[in-house]
Amino acid sequence: MIKHIVMWKVADHEVHGTKQEILPKIKERLEGLKGQIPGLIEIEVGFNFNSADVAYDVALYSVLESKEALEGYQHHPKHLEIADGLVRQVAVQRVVVDYEI
Repeated sequence: MIKHIVMWKVADHEVHGTKQEILPKIKERLEGLKGQIPGLIEIEVGFNFNSADVAYDVALYSVLESKEALEGYQHHPKHLEIADGLVRQVAVQRVVVDYEI
């Protein structure tokens, strides 16, 4: 089983709106992938309330069946539509960790 965790710092965007408007869009769209991608067992998106400068704005926590399922998730058209059409446009920083349990 694979845990895939990603965090982003997000900025206002002329098309997608303010950070406060963007965050719920990210959550809704990413969590909407549950049941849509083979091997994706669990997916959750949460918003940060910590005001520290080093804190990120939004976190994705997901569980996948295998490394192969993670690879399939990352290249799946439904995931890429959200990643390319929203998240990569508004993210100014990103960190990720993938680990196997």
